[in-house]
Amino acid sequence: MQYVRRGICLLNAGSFEKAAHEFQTAERLGCTSTPLPSLLTACYAAQKQYGKAAAQLKRSSRDHPEQVAMHIRLAHVLHEDGRCDEAVSVLRDCIARSPENAELHYQLGTLLTDRDDYEEAELRFVQAVNLDRQHTEAYVCLGLCCGVRQAPDEALRHLRRAQARRPRDARIGKLVALAAKAASDAGYKVGICATMPDDEIAGDPQGVEALAGVIENDPEFIGAILSIPVDRVHEQLFALMLKTIQVALERQPEHAELHYHCGRVLARLGRRDDAIHANEKAVAIDPKCVNALVELGRLYQETDRYADAADRLEQAIDAGAAYADVYFMLGNLYRDRGDCEQARKAYVGALRINKQYGDAKKALDALSG
Repeated sequence: MQYVRRGICLLNAGSFEKAAHEFQTAERLGCTSTPLPSLLTACYAAQKQYGKAAAQLKRSSRDHPEQVAMHIRLAHVLHEDGRCDEAVSVLRDCIARSPENAELHYQLGTLLTDRDDYEEAELRFVQAVNLDRQHTEAYVCLGLCCGVRQAPDEALRHLRRAQARRPRDARIGKLVALAAKAASDAGYKVGICATMPDDEIAGDPQGVEALAGVIENDPEFIGAILSIPVDRVHEQLFALMLKTIQVALERQPEHAELHYHCGRVLARLGRRDDAIHANEKAVAIDPKCVNALVELGRLYQETDRYADAADRLEQAIDAGAAYADVYFMLGNLYRDRGDCEQARKAYVGALRINKQYGDAKKALDALSG
């Protein structure tokens, strides 16, 4: 498991060759409880070693013929490796075993369009939407196939269905506009009544449920989203994340860390009072939830509740968060309250942990001056 963990860290850091070595070592040592084939495939694919990725997936697909997603990945890796006929054969074999799987027909259709076999591709997309009326991308591809065979009226019909299912998708909106113009130019009477997106962030219910499951098992997933700079993420993403966490909390209301992450998302959305309430809930469930205690210290400081902020940071340190930056925050709080002696102790605590902490040294020197 140590090799697996190191491999995942290296994979996340972009060191794909080193990550593959760690996973291979774990495999040789008999590790079978983690999805090593998928991790190794990711390493090979990231290095564009599609042949190795395909070989890895082939071994796994033989052992697990029922895992449709694995066969789809295998088909796409083979396609990237230039083995297009083999990729198509993989999906055909899978469809023979699972003919009612809409995703398999859709994926086969996408590969067939790359081979310019639009006639069969269109039939596959038709089959996909017949099996799954909510398959938005199949409607899009079906519309594009109709466009290729110069049937803009049919293309427009399918694309409008896709737009109604995903009104926030600008790409689909653009395709509807292009199809409408093509149909109009061809002499068809065109009347569009496109669906407006809701102001509320509803999210796809199945998607929200699936994401909630991910968050329940790995709350740090939210931390990864929150680490993205503010100017690179739309506020709607955080609104969707909040809805998803709330779904997870309905299933696990006593999960302290989820309440903490809920508070972080609320803070990112500017709902500071609600963020404080969520973190207080986390601490009520687990008085040693140091992340929530530190977050409360920060939130109370931002709302000028300096005494409460200091109390929470002291509790965090007692609970195990004896980190240099926590001592530094605490020192600033005491300094701003005029308690120079306590501030000095906190800055000394920060420097005891990190002798190179420049800001703490400057703050301590300022107090002494």
